[in-house]
Amino acid sequence: MVDNENLRSTVIVGLKKYLGVPIIRSAQNTEPPDYPYLSFTVTTLESANNGTWGVYPDGIDRIPVKQTWSITAQSEDELEAGELASKAREYLTHTGRTYLKDNDVIVETVTAITNRDSLITIEYEYRKGFDVVFWLMNEENNPIEEDGYINSVILNKE
Repeated sequence: MVDNENLRSTVIVGLKKYLGVPIIRSAQNTEPPDYPYLSFTVTTLESANNGTWGVYPDGIDRIPVKQTWSITAQSEDELEAGELASKAREYLTHTGRTYLKDNDVIVETVTAITNRDSLITIEYEYRKGFDVVFWLMNEENNPIEEDGYINSVILNKE
């Protein structure tokens, strides 16, 4: 199983500390915080994989997967939204790499920052965002139970 809790807490804690703004999950039924803030959506929980499970000596089988997040900076000011998105992107691609790696989070790719503005009744909410792809390992216990005995052997006559 992918350790989604570690991924989520590591990324959110790191970004929040670096940016100094609230970070929330998108599409909630609660009031958002005051501007500016960052929101995220996990758009792909686990990617389709063309590989196979690897069997490791520690008894844990592993297969690489990817998880995609959409990250959006939101503000009443267009310039502020752009700067916040740029700073978040820079953290994931540069400044935060050591902290993320030390917590088993690997950033594979980060897309370009795009406009995601929204008209709310009669005023704009300025949104600038990008997607980030994390490279993860799906891990499961090996289902083969070993009892330490060889149950059968076929020998050649050589």
